[in-house]
Amino acid sequence: MSISETFKYEGGGLVDTSNYKKHTSDNPVQRKLIDRFHAKITGIVTDLHPATMLDAGCGEGFVADIMLKAMPDLNISGFDMLGDSVKAAQLRNPRGTFAVGDIYNIDHPDDAFDVVCCFEVLEHLHEPDRALAELARMAKRHVVLSVPHEPFFCLANAARGKNLDIRPRGSDPDHRNFWSREKFAEFASMELDVETVTGSLPWTILTGTPRR
Repeated sequence: MSISETFKYEGGGLVDTSNYKKHTSDNPVQRKLIDRFHAKITGIVTDLHPATMLDAGCGEGFVADIMLKAMPDLNISGFDMLGDSVKAAQLRNPRGTFAVGDIYNIDHPDDAFDVVCCFEVLEHLHEPDRALAELARMAKRHVVLSVPHEPFFCLANAARGKNLDIRPRGSDPDHRNFWSREKFAEFASMELDVETVTGSLPWTILTGTPRR
């Protein structure tokens, strides 16, 4: 039984987010890009050897799933603003701990996690600087972030005829922030000592340490 069917069976809401659709797409090109992105972020986090990790904006738990498969002893927590997504994350990853939460006011103490991760979230926010400060506050050692690599993310969507009526053309309609790799590193340096800026087309991936 799929997670969506489980929710329907239990009387909960169906999972129908853009994140869920992206991770369950049958499009072979999109699947290859997602799988390559997952491999990249998993390798980065694994090399940091965390005992504890926070997945901020965990969605339906797809990232938590790949992290736990790569690091079976990892103590992973996550939160998301959408209750049905949190339920899906918990069902997919019963060894993790997931809750509904607010990225501007995260319910964890300072230095609570070895590594704090936030993938494909900051581009959606009206106040990404506030969220960045919260992520840095909770990280004992490292913060790992990803956002769309602009303008290539928009161009790639436009090239396949997606979101042509959105401005900038090809952008997802709920994106608020459009960072080049250089501009994102500049943004992250407000709270982090940036260590690496890399990527997996069409995403930027950044690792840094909190500036105390």
